[in-house]
Amino acid sequence: MRIFRGMNASRWALAAVLPLLWAAPLPAAASAPCGQVWLLSTREAPLCGDLESGRAAIQYWQLAPDASWQPADAGAFHRSDDAAVPTTIFIHGNRTDAQTAVEHGWCIYQHMLQAAAGRPFRLVIWSWPSERMARHNRADVQMKAEFSDAQSYYLARFLGDMRADVPVSLIGYSFGARTASGALELLAGGSIAGHCLPPAVVARRQQSRPRPYRVVLVAAASDADWLLPGHRDGEALSLVERMLVTRNESDRVLKWYRRLYGPGGPEALGYVGPLCTAQPGSCERIDAIDVACSVGHKHDWYRYQAAPELVERLGWYTFLTDAGR
Repeated sequence: MRIFRGMNASRWALAAVLPLLWAAPLPAAASAPCGQVWLLSTREAPLCGDLESGRAAIQYWQLAPDASWQPADAGAFHRSDDAAVPTTIFIHGNRTDAQTAVEHGWCIYQHMLQAAAGRPFRLVIWSWPSERMARHNRADVQMKAEFSDAQSYYLARFLGDMRADVPVSLIGYSFGARTASGALELLAGGSIAGHCLPPAVVARRQQSRPRPYRVVLVAAASDADWLLPGHRDGEALSLVERMLVTRNESDRVLKWYRRLYGPGGPEALGYVGPLCTAQPGSCERIDAIDVACSVGHKHDWYRYQAAPELVERLGWYTFLTDAGR
């Protein structure tokens, strides 16, 4: 699949790509002159039952220099593991189709490209089935919460197969943040929605002492207390060097997160921030930033990714600069 014909790669811009996105059989993007771009799709993988076997249904593509998506596989991806090439995995949020997933991921690519200043890097866009599937909002959101928990398993297995010396950052938006923290909990030996990693995978990661992850949770659609010790993702921070969490009490969607459980449910992590005060010392690895003034009331990826408070820190969190934490 060719997207550009005769275009100088140094002159591309996302604005030139967007008109072509909807005609492409696969999600389209522009060429990547400085970094690798990979697209991993779990949209055909099972969301319940035997998730271990379901990994075979994950589809891989790599963006080629001619701006075409080339089919690949897990082996090809892991052969590109390199301790000198930082890898960032972006997990999008709810109600995002395959085309929009790439557009959202491309925002991260642009930030990384600027921070890298010519340094090589690798971006993975994690595309999962989050289009609207239920008529009523609450039923649809509850369904996607379960889907995102299944994604935690797939993501954890993917991370477990990577070389231990590769610098890895995770950026999760909305339910994608829930997936990211859940994957780390699984890698630490915990369980998510009744799923655990094979013991051999957990043991291998513990024995290899992989480099700690850097994590960014943007507008996290997860319980505000999950990162505390003894809670759902209470072991996730043991694998993390630093975690950045955005907080926005103006976000109208996150305001209603508690309705996911019914009346009186817990607040969202992205709404009130991590509940560190409940257990002093439990959030020493977390940086919480308030983006309400920059983002406003809309639960909108484009607003969040452009927030100056977030942008100025992305270079450090993606291992591309020593400044900005």
